[in-house]
Amino acid sequence: MIRLFFDLCKCFRLTKNNNDHEIYVSYTKNARVDAFSCPFPTCGAKEKFNNDGSYDRTLICYTNNSVERHDITIPVVECVSCGHSHALLAPIIIPYSPFSFNFVISLLYDYITHKYSTVNALCIEYDISISTLYRIYHRFIADRKLMLGMMAASINQALDLIKLFMNSNFENIVHHLHDFYIRTHASFLQAKCKIRLNHYNQHTVSDTSP
Repeated sequence: MIRLFFDLCKCFRLTKNNNDHEIYVSYTKNARVDAFSCPFPTCGAKEKFNNDGSYDRTLICYTNNSVERHDITIPVVECVSCGHSHALLAPIIIPYSPFSFNFVISLLYDYITHKYSTVNALCIEYDISISTLYRIYHRFIADRKLMLGMMAASINQALDLIKLFMNSNFENIVHHLHDFYIRTHASFLQAKCKIRLNHYNQHTVSDTSP
């Protein structure tokens, strides 16, 4: 995959803050193929891609206190040098997850701050199962320390990091997400992520508290 982490056009500033579908549209429509390097480990060729079709998927967002489902199209390019194909993913897309970045951040904020009287009420609001909530939460806890270690900030609690993301324009957050991706070769909150395997084994009860 190729992550589109930076604003690619002037119209990016016209998107609504934390409207993930609008951010996706802005990044995808204005992606410049000539600005990429092939992410395949033994390749790294620059500016050598052909269009290689696309595939459809669902993007689930939480906008204006409402769950929204969007059918989106992910463009795919093929590296001329090595022949490998790569999906172009906007930064609000979490690889291998249907939920957008701000959907997850909003969900975690409401969970950690106990906005709803019960976990079941929270899951009904976000239209997810309880098992999905806990899976997302533990994924966040596993990635949190890695993210904080890369940020020049005095943040040591899960809630502090969530507040930072919620109170920041996505255009500012994207630099932290890019740094995480470059250093770990995985996206923040990404499912099917090898970087967490050893991390989970080292967790204690105190490690997983907010």
